[in-house]
Amino acid sequence: MRRAVFALLCLWVLAALAGTGWFGLRVWQQARDNGAVRALAAGRDVVPPAGADPRVAHARALYMAWRDRIPEAEALAPALAGAPVTLRAEYHYAIGNARMRAGFEAIEANRVDEATARINLAKAAYREALRMQPDDYDAKVNLDLAMRLVRDLPRDGQDGDEPETRPEQLWTDLPGLPRGAP
Repeated sequence: MRRAVFALLCLWVLAALAGTGWFGLRVWQQARDNGAVRALAAGRDVVPPAGADPRVAHARALYMAWRDRIPEAEALAPALAGAPVTLRAEYHYAIGNARMRAGFEAIEANRVDEATARINLAKAAYREALRMQPDDYDAKVNLDLAMRLVRDLPRDGQDGDEPETRPEQLWTDLPGLPRGAP
């Protein structure tokens, strides 16, 4: 009887030690992840450690998008696969904002084709953010702005025309820019 009680007591102590070790590891991981998020919020670039919480990848994606490092921010999308919907929507919103900034820079440099492509990509990112979080007012406003800059509707006469009979496209989609000869 004493041996059985002693064996159960030893098992209980081992289970308590294992639980304490596991809890300590989780606390350490959370502290590491929180430190990485704080560093990114402070403006220091930190690479998310392997197995980090999706919040770290989200913070790094926002860091990259704000600094117009869009390809690096988009590369973090797989790390956000397990993130809550709100974090993924914020990610797409940030990518859309970075694309819009790049589109505005292209407009100011009078690179109309590049601006149109970038704004179309921004619209796609805003639509994805709205698909995940339909009540996001900022994404709605930015999508509306992008849609005013570059139209989605087909131009008159281009729907069913053959490519040979279609007139050459001389007009731009961007408002406020010259639209051809006087």
